[in-house]
Amino acid sequence: MMKVYDRKRGFTLVEIMIVLAIIGLIVSIAVPAFLKNRRDAQGSACNGQLDSIFSAKEQVAFKMNVRPAGPILPLNTTEINGYLRGTDVTDICPGGGTYAVGVINDALGQVVVPGCSMFTDDAGTGNTFEAEGLHIHRRSYEQDAAGAYLRDSNYTFAN
Repeated sequence: MMKVYDRKRGFTLVEIMIVLAIIGLIVSIAVPAFLKNRRDAQGSACNGQLDSIFSAKEQVAFKMNVRPAGPILPLNTTEINGYLRGTDVTDICPGGGTYAVGVINDALGQVVVPGCSMFTDDAGTGNTFEAEGLHIHRRSYEQDAAGAYLRDSNYTFAN
């Protein structure tokens, strides 16, 4: 006696292939967007870290009464870390770069702007992080008409 199989109980191979193709399409759209958002979040976190380091250096310069044509103060990480909360000046960037902190001030008495080694990277996009405003200390940059970030020549940069 022959068994008769009921075709209504399962999915056909074509139906399964269509579902897999749809899932693959959704993943191919979602993953690059997720990775870009993650990269941008790491760059913004780095911006915040650089701003905190710069503010701590400003505090030290104020405390030490830094003046134009005065002595250039060497970096004292213990003193800088005293002004940072929840972080250390020697920590790495959230994107994996390292910070160039430099001395406290330059010969003109201005606080030296810290930098991140990731600012010249483009992550395969063709635009550098610096042009996109990521991995930089934004208060020491200006934006051009196209929206790209450019270093302000009034500042001295550590990197």
